[in-house]
Amino acid sequence: MDILAEAKQPAKTPHNGAALPFGQDAAQVLGELQSAMLSLVQGASPVEVRRAADVERALGVDRKLCWQVYRIATASNPLAAGTNVPARVSVERLLKVAERRRVSPITIAGVSRAFERFERLVAQHADSREEFDALIAAALPDEHDKMSFASREAIYHAARNIRGVTMQTGLISQILYPSKHAPDMLDVANMIGYLGLRRIRRGAPIECTALVVGNANPAVQTVDGRPVTDTADIMLEEFCSVPTPTMAPHPGGEQMRFTLEGEDVGTQAAVDSVFARVMPAFRSRYATPERATTGLAHATDAPSRWQVIDLLYFEGVLPAQDPEARVYDVIPHGVIRRYPDPTRDIDRVVFDPSVRYMGRGLESFRCSHAPRYMDMIQHICSKRGWDASRLHGYRVEIEYPVYSWQTVLALRLPNAPEQSATG
Repeated sequence: MDILAEAKQPAKTPHNGAALPFGQDAAQVLGELQSAMLSLVQGASPVEVRRAADVERALGVDRKLCWQVYRIATASNPLAAGTNVPARVSVERLLKVAERRRVSPITIAGVSRAFERFERLVAQHADSREEFDALIAAALPDEHDKMSFASREAIYHAARNIRGVTMQTGLISQILYPSKHAPDMLDVANMIGYLGLRRIRRGAPIECTALVVGNANPAVQTVDGRPVTDTADIMLEEFCSVPTPTMAPHPGGEQMRFTLEGEDVGTQAAVDSVFARVMPAFRSRYATPERATTGLAHATDAPSRWQVIDLLYFEGVLPAQDPEARVYDVIPHGVIRRYPDPTRDIDRVVFDPSVRYMGRGLESFRCSHAPRYMDMIQHICSKRGWDASRLHGYRVEIEYPVYSWQTVLALRLPNAPEQSATG
């Protein structure tokens, strides 16, 4: 006979006959399950249970099940127990062991009833345990963070296998520096790095997006001031793999797309490709009615382990602030072209990466996901005659960025001096 078998009971409803909201219903049912599991643990153990290992000694079941039972019984919030409830087959095994350990039949029946109510809770509010876990996680910040990370990692592995391509780090960095020839303007240098880019399946095309080049924007220069006519002009060979990766261009639109030539697979075939461009006197130093912020956006071109976004600026160019990074799903309506854009708020993802102020000077910009990063920044600054020691910076790092996401980092520009003086 199934030790959990009992007549199905109707779901609890408030006095007006409507079903309980999820949070209230879950708190009641999981509270009962937590209380029942705690009684079971106390009934099986001759000593106070302080760790999962104590449950293992008392019941003699496998370590994973003991950990789940311990987490349910000791969770600080009953809702937090919801993501640790074992499957039915595991609960049946647990209760049979409890019978052999002479735990009170009343206690065992209490766990049985509580678990049946839990299964009804899942059936009423979700299509699966995975969806139920997501509902629980959404109500608990710590659980939400854990589930978000696990879900992003799963998406990364799935996208990597489907595409046949992966990348260790997608890097984008922007430097804002006062223009020598236009005091109210900023020179802007952009650098993009594809680090650890590789195939995991032969024949898989590796497609990336370079920076705007050539006729798309005649004002664009190489870091040493030459005009740009081809993708190769903006490649920083000093920081690329040896031999330099060969790119097949695919011009079109506002950006230059290219594919990496070759067929080799695996980590031994991984390549680094780094590009940089400069746009002299490209942007006003001060806020205008049309543009009150500055910043940059990045969407990874291949499933990536890390996404690193840096905005570096000469001291005094930006006021002290706590900037925010927003993440958008770009599948429905394409990449974000301007910020802020209220029409794109509907595409915003409920995921808020932290923005870290790094401090001043090259040593502050060290990046474990891009080992030669400081040398890259120094190289650009040396070519432009910029003082890298007086740069400050903000950074966003995301582990397992979702392949369809675009991250936007925005910072507030200062008011023009005359505006500040008049109020």
